[in-house]
Amino acid sequence: MINKILEIAFSGFFPFLGMTILLNGFAYFAVNGILRIVHEIFRFWLRFMRMLMVRKHGWPPPHLDADGDWKPNS
Repeated sequence: MINKILEIAFSGFFPFLGMTILLNGFAYFAVNGILRIVHEIFRFWLRFMRMLMVRKHGWPPPHLDADGDWKPNS
């Protein structure tokens, strides 16, 4: 298995870059389980606060149109 991963990773620049990003992302959360839990709690909190903001103020905000693009100044 590791031989196949190394073969793919070192077959060119872009496969190497992709495998580096992919494996670093997995390794970060696999090795740092506590950080993953903290990250998920923080992410949940941000999404919850966004839900409350949209619920209170509505969507879209006054400076955006219906699909989220900036309104032209008029």
